[in-house]
Amino acid sequence: MTSTKKPIKQEDPSHQQQLRMIFTSKMKFKALSNQRYSRRNRILISVMSYSKTPKLNNNDVMSDILLRLPLKDLVGCKCACKWWNSLISDPVFKLNYTQRNSQYNVSGFFLQKFLFLELHSKLLFFPCGGQINAAPQPSLSFIEDDKGVRIQHACSGLLFCSSFRCGEEDRKYYVCKPTTKQYFSLPNPECRTVFGINITYDPNRSPQYKIVCICDSYISKNHRQIKIYSPATGSWKPSGKPFIVSDKDMLFNRGVICNGVLHWVGKGNLALRFNPEIEVLVTMPMPPIQEELTERKVRYFGESGGHLLLIEACGPLTAGFDIMEMKADYSGWFIKYHLNLGRVAMQCPAVERANRLSILHFVYHRVEDEDESFMVIHVPGEFVSFKLRNCSLMNLRTNNHVDLGLGLWYSWDGVYPYSNANFYL
Repeated sequence: MTSTKKPIKQEDPSHQQQLRMIFTSKMKFKALSNQRYSRRNRILISVMSYSKTPKLNNNDVMSDILLRLPLKDLVGCKCACKWWNSLISDPVFKLNYTQRNSQYNVSGFFLQKFLFLELHSKLLFFPCGGQINAAPQPSLSFIEDDKGVRIQHACSGLLFCSSFRCGEEDRKYYVCKPTTKQYFSLPNPECRTVFGINITYDPNRSPQYKIVCICDSYISKNHRQIKIYSPATGSWKPSGKPFIVSDKDMLFNRGVICNGVLHWVGKGNLALRFNPEIEVLVTMPMPPIQEELTERKVRYFGESGGHLLLIEACGPLTAGFDIMEMKADYSGWFIKYHLNLGRVAMQCPAVERANRLSILHFVYHRVEDEDESFMVIHVPGEFVSFKLRNCSLMNLRTNNHVDLGLGLWYSWDGVYPYSNANFYL
């Protein structure tokens, strides 16, 4: 009688490997917890353990774990695997992380000044709201460019930068996030001359930014061409036909974004606005130039709280000036405030001696029915906040070192408003 042996059922090697990974991950996490690791490390280990459990591939649970990570670790996790990168890059996740972690929120402005023979531009950052400790470091040295780097434009927490000391053919362009030191390189717009280049970005409308470039045209030296770069395509494309610019002194390098629309003014009577979503360029009215002047003296052009603001003055600002606001239907400008900064001169001896100051930034701010708007003013050696309601002065707080011996180094065209709308790219 011959006995028949039952074949031994062998376990699937892949199943054994999964069990071993789960067991090892749980043991590591238990050991680390017993050693009383910090909350931050326990979260990181739980992420590692969860990611090694193949049968628990649930996006909602994983997103909930990632939401609890500190910003620096979260950005690092984007490079760990494609799954994490996909979750962290999702616009809904970005919004949830931003709302959950208000400690990273900060708004303010960068000041940029170019120094002779310096590779990088000199930067300062002044917070106007949010957490001052979350302010970005005033340096672009994390961008690797042997020609140096300067800021070209800023919008909603993104800086658009370029190579510094070089010709257009050698210039490189970057989109960066200074708080996390992330940056991406962009292709050159392929033109001879760039007159102005601006970044538009509204995370509440779209997760994608756009770059708008005003460059030369092949038709004539008086024509300009708008080109748009979109990260979705990774390339530049012409927008509309070339257009004639009668004002050779258009400030295309100081475009102002208000309600998603780009605005440019000049030293003459021409002013333009461009909607990058529908790609339409139209003119807009400007106040008349004073009779005794041959060109417009723009002392400030900017935006705050959805209001487009303009300051013009032919004499010293201490003699008084108007702050004008564009009407909502673009039919014209009206005087929003009339200011006399004689009190600033009385309280700041440097202003009284030199009779000089510059307006850097305007913040439109209302608390219930009270107008709490203020201006940031630069006087020789100082930066002060001037509240419009009661004409009070206050020194600005900053984490940066300010040379008290400096003169009137900065003006409005070296100011780049910064609002950390999204904490990372």
